[in-house]
Amino acid sequence: MISKKQYIIMFSFAIILGITGGFFDLPFGAVVTVITASVLLIAMIPYMYYMYHATDSHKVEQFLSARTRQPILGFYWALGQGDPVLVKDQLNEVLRKYKSPAHQAIFLLAEAAQRNDVRSAASHLLQVKQSQVREYYKVHLLLEEGRLEEAAERADSMSKEWMKESILGRLHSLSGDVEASRRHYRGAAQCCKGVQRYLLEGLFESEHTIKGIHTPNSR
Repeated sequence: MISKKQYIIMFSFAIILGITGGFFDLPFGAVVTVITASVLLIAMIPYMYYMYHATDSHKVEQFLSARTRQPILGFYWALGQGDPVLVKDQLNEVLRKYKSPAHQAIFLLAEAAQRNDVRSAASHLLQVKQSQVREYYKVHLLLEEGRLEEAAERADSMSKEWMKESILGRLHSLSGDVEASRRHYRGAAQCCKGVQRYLLEGLFESEHTIKGIHTPNSR
C-alpha cells in the first residue's frame, strides 16, 4: 500500500521529469523509462527501509499495521502483538495465498514457536530449505524437551548471532534467570534491523507473558 505522501511525490516527480524531457527534446521512450524507474524506486524505498534497515521498532510496527491486508506483513504484525488468536488468523491468510510447502513450513513453525510448541509443527522441518533456520527450530525442540545443555552447545555453533542470542534468552527463561534472559533477548534484537528487530524486541516480553514473538526470517 502506497501512502498519500508517496503518491504526491511520485506525481510531482513524473510531471517534473515530463516537462524536463519535453524542454530538452529527449526521446519519449527514454523519458517514460526514467519516469517508470523513478516511480518504482519511490514506492519501494519505504518498504525496503522498514523491512530491513529501520531501528525504530515502533515505526516498523506502524508500517506493518497499515498493511495487514498483505498476508505476510499482517502475519509479522500479528506476531509482534503477541496475541495467539490474531497470529492464527493471519497465518490462515498466509496459507490460503501461498501454497508452496517450503513457504508454508516457515510460517507454520514460526506460529508454533510463538506458542512454545515447535513439536506440533516438527513434521514441516524437512521442508525448510534454509539450513540455518531449520537448525534454529531444531534447537527449540531441544529446549521444549528439557535438553538445555545440548541446546546451549548447539546454539554456540550457530552462524547467526541473533539466533544464538534468542535461544539463550529462551534457555535462561526456562532456567528462571530473568536478567540473563533479558540480556540475551536484547542482544538478539541489537543484531538486527527492520522487521527482524521488531520481532526480536518482543521476545523477552513474550517469555514473561506480556507480549511476544519468534521470528521465521533469516538474513
